[in-house]
Amino acid sequence: METVVKLTHRIGLQLAGLLVLVVLATTAWWLAAWLRSGPSGLPISPMVLAILAGLVLAGVTARRPGWQPGLHLARGPLLKMAVALIGLRLSLSELAWLGNQALPLVLTAVVLGLAVTLGLARLAGAGSRLAGLLAVGTVICGVSAIAALAPAVKARHEEVCYAIACIALAGLVGTLVYPFALPLLLTDPIAAGLVLGTAIHDTAQVTAAATAWEQLWGSEDTLNAAIATKLMRNLTMVLVIPAMAWLLAERGDNRRVAVPLFIVAFVGLSALRSLGDLAGADQTAWWPALIDGLAVASQFMFTMAMAALAMSIRLGDLKALGWRPAAAAMIAAFLVLLLAVFWVRQAF
Repeated sequence: METVVKLTHRIGLQLAGLLVLVVLATTAWWLAAWLRSGPSGLPISPMVLAILAGLVLAGVTARRPGWQPGLHLARGPLLKMAVALIGLRLSLSELAWLGNQALPLVLTAVVLGLAVTLGLARLAGAGSRLAGLLAVGTVICGVSAIAALAPAVKARHEEVCYAIACIALAGLVGTLVYPFALPLLLTDPIAAGLVLGTAIHDTAQVTAAATAWEQLWGSEDTLNAAIATKLMRNLTMVLVIPAMAWLLAERGDNRRVAVPLFIVAFVGLSALRSLGDLAGADQTAWWPALIDGLAVASQFMFTMAMAALAMSIRLGDLKALGWRPAAAAMIAAFLVLLLAVFWVRQAF
């Protein structure tokens, strides 16, 4: 009985924030559909609208501690579930092909990106711990990489908050700008996905940008390529975080970083899609309907997660340690973007 009471209390704490996100996501989807079907025919993504709404409400959110458990749930487990469900879009053969296309770019971007971000952050006056947090957040997987490295290097609370604010802000800028700006340089949908998956920080932001690209330009395969590239970046965390911990920690640290479970789930669902297609389920009515329904559920959860991420932005976190390290992180992110664009223009 006590366990049931505790579980009920926990669900109640999460409910307020989740309800806010459901309202925001539903409104964003309705407004995006209205804009697309209206006289202007504007093909804007619901995720972009959710980001803008979240940024507007960030100040209100800071004064609503009761919302935080629900927002945390959306930024964490709900987001990971949404990523895993994207695996149903890809067969294992498609995932392997896209991964092979992305691997050289990902390895180059991670190695050079780490070196450039560390160097620029140190030149900007950041300490070694903050520079390391900004570096892994920029080139691997945003907030997740920062959270993994912070305890290993004994980062201070203000350093962690600063790094998260920088990375979240840079990623949101990329999410809002890249789908509109990159078509000036790229037209191939897979090339666009490789760039977005390399140059944007968090998985939710990559998904939002790639979805916006597909909706804006009527292309396909951009989201598949972007997610495959981003997941490969995430996997490098298994090697990079222990290496950075050894490099930056005051004392040796043998901290281990496990493969994120949502990546395992993503590959598992991709295998399920492959098995279903091989068994002929794609010739039935229910299998495509199930795949499409789960794809819509995944995108709706991503819309909620993007709103939650935008609502977590605290520009005040950037004041304590100055603007120079933040500027260094933004420049490093832009240089990673240029590297990715140059790479795919040579390959495609």
